[in-house]
Formats: sequence, C-alpha cells, structure tokens
Amino acid sequence: MPGRSSSPRVRVLTTQGELLIEVDAERAPASAAGFLRYVDEGRYVGGAFNRTVSPANDRGSPPISVIQAMAADLTDPLILAHESTRETGLSHVDGAVSLPRQSGSGGSPIGFVICIGDQPGLDAGTERAADRAGFAAFGRLVEGADVARRIHQSPTGPDAPIAYMKGQVISRPVTILSARREPQDPAARLQALAEDYWAFRNEEFPIEASFAGVAGHGDRLDRVGLDEEARRAEVAAGMSRRLDAIDPTGLSPEGAATHALLANQLELISEAWRLGAALVPQLFIYGFYQLPMTLAQSTPLDSRQDIEDLLARLTAMPAYFKANIALLQAGMAEGYRLPRPILPRVRGIIAALVADSGVGRVLRARLARPPAGLDAAAMDGLRARAEQALDQAVTPALKAVDAFLEAAAEQLCRDSTSVCDLPGGAAYYRFKVAQQTTTRLTPEEVHQIGLDEIVRIQGEVQAVLDAAGFTGSARAYAEMLDGRVEPSGERLLEKTRALAKRIDGLLPHIVGRMPRISYGVEPFTLEQSLDMPPAMAEPGPPDCSMPGVYWLTALPERCPNHLLVPLGLHEAWPGHLMQFAIANELRHLPAFRRACWTDYNGYVEGWALYCERLGHDLGLYDDPADHFGRLTFDLWRASRLVVDTGLHWFRWDRARAVAFMAENTFMPVGTIETEVDRYIGMPAQALSYKIGERAIRSLRAEAETTLGERFGPRGFHDAILATGPVTLGVMEDAVRRWIEAERGRNG
Repeated sequence: MPGRSSSPRVRVLTTQGELLIEVDAERAPASAAGFLRYVDEGRYVGGAFNRTVSPANDRGSPPISVIQAMAADLTDPLILAHESTRETGLSHVDGAVSLPRQSGSGGSPIGFVICIGDQPGLDAGTERAADRAGFAAFGRLVEGADVARRIHQSPTGPDAPIAYMKGQVISRPVTILSARREPQDPAARLQALAEDYWAFRNEEFPIEASFAGVAGHGDRLDRVGLDEEARRAEVAAGMSRRLDAIDPTGLSPEGAATHALLANQLELISEAWRLGAALVPQLFIYGFYQLPMTLAQSTPLDSRQDIEDLLARLTAMPAYFKANIALLQAGMAEGYRLPRPILPRVRGIIAALVADSGVGRVLRARLARPPAGLDAAAMDGLRARAEQALDQAVTPALKAVDAFLEAAAEQLCRDSTSVCDLPGGAAYYRFKVAQQTTTRLTPEEVHQIGLDEIVRIQGEVQAVLDAAGFTGSARAYAEMLDGRVEPSGERLLEKTRALAKRIDGLLPHIVGRMPRISYGVEPFTLEQSLDMPPAMAEPGPPDCSMPGVYWLTALPERCPNHLLVPLGLHEAWPGHLMQFAIANELRHLPAFRRACWTDYNGYVEGWALYCERLGHDLGLYDDPADHFGRLTFDLWRASRLVVDTGLHWFRWDRARAVAFMAENTFMPVGTIETEVDRYIGMPAQALSYKIGERAIRSLRAEAETTLGERFGPRGFHDAILATGPVTLGVMEDAVRRWIEAERGRNG
C-alpha cells in the first residue's frame, strides 16, 4: 500500500504508545471519511484496543492476526457503503488499517482493525466473511508497528461478550488517550504533543490529575510496579522521538519554552527507568502510606460524586499498599535498602495516621457538612461507608505496612546513609542532583557552593548581632530567641494567622498579579507534629473549590517566634501558596506546565526561599530578632548543600552530618536530626532551595543593574510567577526577555 504525502494522517496515543495512521481518502473515500469523522468528533478518545486475534485464538477461517479498537461512544453507529479491496486496490498487508463489518452490510468506524503481518484472509474473495466481500482497508500504519505488536501480545481473559471472541478479549484494554489529525505546522504539532503528554500523565497518575483539577480520574489510584514503569518509559521514548522532529528555532519564545520543558519531562521518565529509580525506597519524609491522609485532607468534597470517588480510593488502599510493598521487596531482592535511621520515622508517622487523631479524625471532620443538595439520610449512608472504608481498608492496610516494616527490618535496612551505596547509586545521585536543581552542577560544585554561602551568611549574622547590641555569641543569641515561644499551640496558631493577614496586606507593593483564591492557616495534629517539619504548604485545587492550606506545627517549641516571618513568607504568600495559585490561573500555558511542580523544585523551592528575603522589602525585618530568624533559615538551606552532598556523595555518616549542622546552624538538635533524616531519605531534594534562590537573586541583581532606577520589583516578580513551574534555565530566559522589554519600553 504505497504512501501518499498529501493523505491525511491520524495519530492515536494509547497506554502502550503511539500509532500514526495514513488515511487513503482517494481510493477508499467513504471508509476514510467515516473514520475521520469519528476522529474529529473525539469518539475514539476513552475507547480502547480491547481485542487481539491470532491463529491461536481465532475461530474464523482463514485465521488472521489483528488488533481491534473500539470507540468510546457507541451510540448511533455510522454504517458505510462497503468499499471492498477489489474496488480500492488496498489489500490487507502488514500494518493495514480496516473497518470491521458484518457479512452483508457495510463497515462501521465504530471500531478499526490493524493487521499484524500480511492478512490476505481479510481481502475480498476469501471465506472470512460469508458474503466473500472481505473488509474495507482504508489506510496504513506509518509509525508504531512495534506498539501494535505489543498490543497484539497483550494477555487475554476467558470471558467474552460473544462466543467466537472467547480468548480474544484483552484483560486490561489498551486505552486510547487521544486520536487527532496530525498537524503540519510545528507550533500546532507541539501543542498537540503537549496535550497528548498531559493526557498520558492523567491516565498514568490519576492522583496527580485529581489534584490538578482534571475530571474523570477521581476514583482511581496510580498503578504501581516495574512493568508499569517499563511501559511508561516506552511511551515517553516515543514522545521524545516525536518531539525531536519539531524544530524549536521557529517557535515563539513561549513555544520554545514548552519544547524545552517537554524534552526535560520525557528525559526524566526515561532516565529514571534506566537508573532503576523505582527500586530506590522512598518512604520519608513522604511515602505511599501517607496517601490516605493526603486524600482525606485535600480531596474537594463538593458533591456526592466527589465523596463516592474518595471512598473508592480509600477502599482500594489495601491493593495499592500491597503493590508498593511488592516494589520494596523487588528492590530488596536487587540490593536496594532503606537507611536504618529512616525506619523509626516511618513507623512513627504510620502510628500517627492510625491514631484517633489521624486519618479517621480528618475524614470525619471533612464529612461533617454535607454537600449542597444532599439530604441527611444519603449523607448518613456515606458517613457509614466512610467508617467501613476506614475500618476494613485504610487502617488494616496501614497496619499491614507497619507489620511488613517490622518483620523485614533487617533485610530492608542498611547501615550506610549514602544512596551511592545502592546499585548504580552514584549515577542515581547525579541524576537526582540534576533533577532537583534543574542545572548541570556536580555534587562537588554544590558542596562548595554550600560552604561559600555559610561563610557569607555568617558575616550577615554578625551585622545583626551588632544592630541588636548583643555582645555575646551568635549561638547565645539564638538560644535566647529559641526560648521566646508561644505558651500553647493555639496561641501560636493565632499569632501566625495574624501575621499572615499582615503580610497579605503589604504584598501589592512588590507583586502586581495577586491570586484569585486565598489560603488558610491550620495546625498539624500533635502526633503529626512530632515527625513533620514546623510548617508545610498544601496548594488548593485548580478549580478554586478549596483554599490552599499553610500547615503549622502544634508544638510551639518547634517554631520560636523569631522564625514566624520567614516561615510565613516561604510557605504562604508570596511563597508557595501564591506561586501555586497563580500557576493555576495561567490558562494560556499547556496544562502540564501549570501542574508538574515536583519536577521543578529548583524553581519552586528557590522562589519560596527567595521570598523569605522579601521581608526586607516589606519592612518585616526591622526587629533584629526577625532578621536573625531569616538568617537562621538561610544558614539552614546553605548547610543543606553541604550535608546532602556530604551524606550521599562523600559518604558522611549520620553523626557527622548532625554535628556539621549543629556547628553551622542554630537549629535545635531534635530538628537537626529530623532534617538530616529527611536528607538521607530524599537524596538531593534539599539542594533545590538554595540553588534556585541564588539563581533568582542573580537575576534580580542583573535586572537592577541593567534597568537602574527603572527597575520595579512588581514587574520582576510577575515575570517569574508568569512562567509556571519551569527549569531554572527557562526561568532565566523568561526574565531576561522581561528585562529587554523593560529596557526598550523605557528608552
């Protein structure tokens, strides 16, 4: 079947990869038109390849090898005039695409068939169809033959809707995520790829999709396993090849940024698979076992369906946890181990989750008020089912994880703290450094930057002591300030809320674009506070149905008063909760650019740390104690560069890391130990803060030098927030374009 360069092409993205179909509208006009109509109407999206036929399971004659897809929308099927292969000259060769039909009738685009190898039995004149008219070939596969063959090898189940299809129905149908005409314009092709990538992520990571406000995924959990990781890497590799065919030089600046970010995203997926990242245990400070609490806290519950979806997810926790435990066991079998100090931390968090104040308390509080329009009886039924999900699914699943960790402790744990001691660990750590900082800095360079920053900040500390008129040591000053705490968690919460309101009122002086949705300040439980950091930001959903939350410790000694200003600036506004909220509003950007936060920690955490410095612009550091609090945090982040690389790259033991932070920061020993365990458990994540902040400070210095008196912080900050989550390189390009535009605007 010769190709025709002017023929329309349709790209079909599936959970196994991409298929590019060239449609022969000249020789099979009716069949091609019907297929393209279904494509244009979106009727294949959400459908699936659900049938694989081979001589081993075929009951027809002559036997064939094909895969068959069905549309998602089966209503009012279009029946076409049959175009036999005698009329069109389009035979069923390898990769031919054809319409199914019943004998005596025309074909229908309600489905389509792809030939695996030459299938002359489908041509006119054979006995495959009782009327010997064969089937209507109308196109051919020009890309994705390997994908078609993978689909053909899909396992099948014994059940079938029709007897002759028994053994042919794919056990887990291969979902069609998109089906669209292939654009010719590079910008349109990039847009289509960005949309396809987002559809792929939504299907693969439904939890992320829900938090990004994407409907239709709220009752599913992510699929876990090495086979899933391998499949995702295959799909990503195909998308990378597709992206490589788009020349970025002709794109707009925003298009070029999207191209660069897509390349980064797809490379991360492929590289993570190559390095065996899924086998590296990731349990602290975040782990799969915390998902029930995250869902209970953060799932919007504005309708009965929202609650039904949440209950479906909670009920599925045992299987989800079991799959994660199996992944831990697979890693153990390959020599991947958990650093020993992490285990008691994890078990402590699990104990807090199953306690009376854990998941159950949060879920009951969320269900206390019914959604609008839901009567009392229906709500009582949902509450009863929630209790059942807690008692029969969530709590037993959490206890099963804890039992596994206790029983497998000796086999699971290692004495070394360095991830480099795992199989391929050195390459993995370099990968994590690049991923978390979005730079090409080496571990050695990061380590030295940390040492240099500590020296610089210590000079600023002395200046603050002089301003305070304090003649003792910095440590003595810190110890004095650490004693200034609120008498209770309630008083700490009140003070933090009042400070947040004060900051919010000052921000229009330095930020031009303010978010449409605000946030609340809420406390951790006492049990959570024992193992969690002093504060944390949880963004609100993109549909603005819930505010973001600035979570605060319930233990005042974990958050002395002099730390409240930098902490609030970092976690709430103008830090994380503002950048998350504004990104949700950037509807002109591809969806993945508004939502893929965890892949751009250099930008995300760099901005939040930079925001701590903005207290100077807002007049919040006039009190030397508050200024000292900021420098306390700055030393902490600089020390992270040294300690993280020290632990993993230079193989420090835990005691040395704790001692270094005790000597070079003013944090309490208990907090230091929690932090060091965080760095042990999340290699390189802590590097993102200071590296990103330095990049933003450097850009601001460049802008101030270039623009002089014309520099305005509002425009500078808006330029950064307008990018959404990006690599530091893309952020730098965007800000420099703003600098040039400002210079041109002002002559």
